[in-house]
Amino acid sequence: MAIITLTRQSGSLGDEIGMLIARRLGYTFYDKKEIENRIIAKGFRKEDFVKFDERKPSFLDRFTKNRDKYLNYLSAVILEIAREGNCVIMGRGAFLFLRDVPSHITLRFVSTLSERLRHIKEITGITTDKVALKLLTDSDKRQAAFYKSCFHYDLNDHSLIQATINTALVPPDMLSDMIVAGIKNNVTEQIENAGQKKVSELILAQDMTNKLIFEHGLHIDELWVLVNDKTVTLHGLTSFHATVERAETIIESEYAGYKVVSEIRCVQDNRFSKA
Repeated sequence: MAIITLTRQSGSLGDEIGMLIARRLGYTFYDKKEIENRIIAKGFRKEDFVKFDERKPSFLDRFTKNRDKYLNYLSAVILEIAREGNCVIMGRGAFLFLRDVPSHITLRFVSTLSERLRHIKEITGITTDKVALKLLTDSDKRQAAFYKSCFHYDLNDHSLIQATINTALVPPDMLSDMIVAGIKNNVTEQIENAGQKKVSELILAQDMTNKLIFEHGLHIDELWVLVNDKTVTLHGLTSFHATVERAETIIESEYAGYKVVSEIRCVQDNRFSKA
């Protein structure tokens, strides 16, 4: 039971190959629409969803809590899908949420510009290269801006991607067969069990994050909670040591049996700001 995440350039046949992989493995394919439906079902407004989904938020939206809420809902949905297992997830930064999961496999599909233009014209009915090129260029810019703004991640950095594949060089059927065979031959029961354990820890970390930020209203920027067995490590930025102490107390009191280690940095503390 593997968890497969995919990213792709527009026009690279990534969606088509992803669906082939899911079909041949008997997995469920999750695209933008399915993820959108799950996020909205949790209570996030559709009109806010379209402002953030694989695009750079506007200047004003970046300074509201809606982006943080979007990422929180997105993380929750991706982790729920991962817990269900046997899944192929397209885009939405899923591979970054799941990058430490042993049973997680992430691939990126790219292609030559000529093939991308040919394919995008074929599926949209566009007849000129000029219009098709603008569509591809705009899509690439939106995708790159989304990853940079929401994850501080450069899509040209493939260090977190297990394989980047040029789909212009391998037919989709052959490519999907190669990927399916690799998964079947290498994802063992031991890897699956380790993956499910890690997903459970990620879900618990997500719950702890929600507890600190949304339920208790603590002001910790870029909060990242890491759960490893019975140790919880808190990362982030805040202005006061009292906030750090409060976070530690909340986790220790509401999650019995977990040891808390704080790596939260205090960038300012009024108690020590006197000249």
